[in-house]
Amino acid sequence: MWSTGGLTPRPHEEGPAHTMFSRRKETARAIESLQSEVASLRETLDSQAEAVSGDRDAARNVAERLVALEARVSGMGTELSRQLHELGDEIERLARDVADPAVRESVEALRSVQVQLASEQARYEIAFRKDLAELADRLLNRPPT
Repeated sequence: MWSTGGLTPRPHEEGPAHTMFSRRKETARAIESLQSEVASLRETLDSQAEAVSGDRDAARNVAERLVALEARVSGMGTELSRQLHELGDEIERLARDVADPAVRESVEALRSVQVQLASEQARYEIAFRKDLAELADRLLNRPPT
């Protein structure tokens, strides 16, 4: 027989039953901790998913507005180009019908102005489309192209 040195062993410190119970408690605590962490991660994920959805809706709204603005600008550019073309046709008819050199000189000046207007209109339309694309990139947080 061995001596316990006057100490009585505690029942919960004895043998394999204590070890198994202790491990079960540790496992249960670990599972509870993991479940709590998973729940927290789910909440974070749900929150981020809502934010992404809001950003996606905002980006879609911006894209739709930009498309509408592009359509308006395109329509206005097309109409202005058509009117400048009609003006050029009228100037050409006038140049054919006029024999007076002074009037012919005025018609040539008109033709020159009409060509300048058409060129300016084309430059402005190109610049506006470029500015619109840069604005879209900024609003959608993309690097400029």
